[in-house]
Order: sequence, then structure tokens, then C-alpha cells
Amino acid sequence: MHWSQIHGWFGWRDLQEEAVATFAEGSTFVEVGSYLGRSLCSLAEVVQQSGRRFTVVGVDYCRGSGREGTADKDSHAAAVADGGGTFAGQLHRNLIACGAADRVHLVVSPSPAAAALFADESLAWVHLDARHEYDSVLADIDGWLPKVAPGGWLSGDDYDEQWWPGVVGAVRERLPDAQECSTRQWRWVKPPAPPR
Repeated sequence: MHWSQIHGWFGWRDLQEEAVATFAEGSTFVEVGSYLGRSLCSLAEVVQQSGRRFTVVGVDYCRGSGREGTADKDSHAAAVADGGGTFAGQLHRNLIACGAADRVHLVVSPSPAAAALFADESLAWVHLDARHEYDSVLADIDGWLPKVAPGGWLSGDDYDEQWWPGVVGAVRERLPDAQECSTRQWRWVKPPAPPR
């Protein structure tokens, strides 16, 4: 299977390629909100094609986000129902089918709890694409921001005021100097550590 055959929404491969070109070999990338693995398998492919070594971690609660956004739609309901209340099995099967299961670590957990598993300033890149409601995005930013290393990126999907006002509002509140990038993405670069 190829990542492009996996159901889902994904438009930031250019950020994945930029991350692999930017960060030192051995760095860790975390994707928060992996759904069925479309973007996660793409990242694994980008890393493999680079010939460089990175740690890739996917984090997802695997029970769906429920109804959200201005469309008030539950986009994960079918996958959750098919999996008997979770899509974790399908996510893992897709990683296996794409040949990425041995290169990607999965953490099935709510986002803030997963963030607590990582040391502060240990991650080169964290990409947020979990629940898109304002309070959830704030909690994700608050949980993951300390984990990003100086010079690292905290970024996210669906930076679109029309469809996802909660994402835009939370990012503007917590990270007013974040920049739009790629297609409907946002990115904040953690300032380098001051010289000693």
C-alpha cells in the first residue's frame, strides 16, 4: 500500500521534506493526530528516501474527535464504528501495509498525556492535527510547546478561519508570532537558547 491510498486529509508533505532537510540526523518528529496514518506513512517515506536517520512518533487517541468545526461534522465516526470504538487497529494495519511499522512508534493516548512522556526540549518537530476545537488546541499547544527543542518547530494543520476558527484563535492567543506556511498550516519556531 502507498500512503496516498489511505483515507484522510493531508497537505503538508512539503513541511515533512523541509524538516528532514533542516534538522540534524537523530532528531525526533512527533505527529499528534494521526487518524489512519496517511500523513504518518508519508513522513516515514520521506525519512526513508532521505537516507538519514530520524525517530518518527505518531500520537492519537484513536477514538475520534467527535463533531467539530463550522461544519459540525464527525469525520472519524465510521472508522471508530468499524473498529468497535477505536481505529487503532486500522492505523497499525496501514503502517504495516506501507512498510512503516518498524520505523514509526505509535502512542495511543490523549494528546496532553502523551506529551508528558517526552522530556522538555527533546523534540525537533511536533505537528498538531488532533481535535480542532479552541480548548483542545490550547491544551495541545500548552502540552507540547515545552517539549520542542530550541530552534525546533511546533506546527499544525487546518489554519483556516472559515472552517476551523478554534485552531486559528488558539494559535493566535498562545503563539502570536506563529506564521502561516504550506497549505493551511501554521508554524512557530522556538527561539534558540541564549548564549551562556
